[in-house]
Amino acid sequence: MGAAGAARRGTGNADVVFAEGAGPAHDRAAGAPPVAGGQLPVAKVPASPAQPAQPVQPGQPGTARPVWEVVDQPRKSGPHGKAEAGPTAEDRSYAEWFAWAKRGGAPASACHAAAQGAFKALSTGKDVTTAVQWATAAMSRPPENVSYTRQTYCAWFSLANIDLNLDQHRAHAFAMAAVQVLDAGQDAAAAHAAGLAAAGIR
Repeated sequence: MGAAGAARRGTGNADVVFAEGAGPAHDRAAGAPPVAGGQLPVAKVPASPAQPAQPVQPGQPGTARPVWEVVDQPRKSGPHGKAEAGPTAEDRSYAEWFAWAKRGGAPASACHAAAQGAFKALSTGKDVTTAVQWATAAMSRPPENVSYTRQTYCAWFSLANIDLNLDQHRAHAFAMAAVQVLDAGQDAAAAHAAGLAAAGIR
């Protein structure tokens, strides 16, 4: 489940908690219309969330002792076609739910479980309030398997949205560029630089 060239968060704050966090813009693929300007409370992490092996997360290169470390792993054969095509609308919405949970201080495994719980609620026609409840409850259980592409996209989106404090639109641009650079065989530092450029930074 490791992401090639993926990196982990490089800020000094292991868990960034805001007074309020914007809720994910739920795509139609997940069974709910987009939420316009709605606000959701920060995810409440269960006292003892299950913690299976955590997916690899991206981070900023160059820090002396990062909380999240860069993890370069051997890639499978060649570029991944789906990553080149970009994330689906479902991937984007999933990443927003992942970041919502991450903002509340949850570990990566619980963030994936939260996103999956929210998707199950939305896919059965539940409203956003119920999706939040299901997502919160799901954080105490191990997540289902998550694809390489989705793990990598979630990680870079969260880095941009939480650590760099970019809005969702620019965070998606950042994550898209980072994933494409990694897929082309470059390292995490190059992916980070491409993400910054795509988001209009520097």
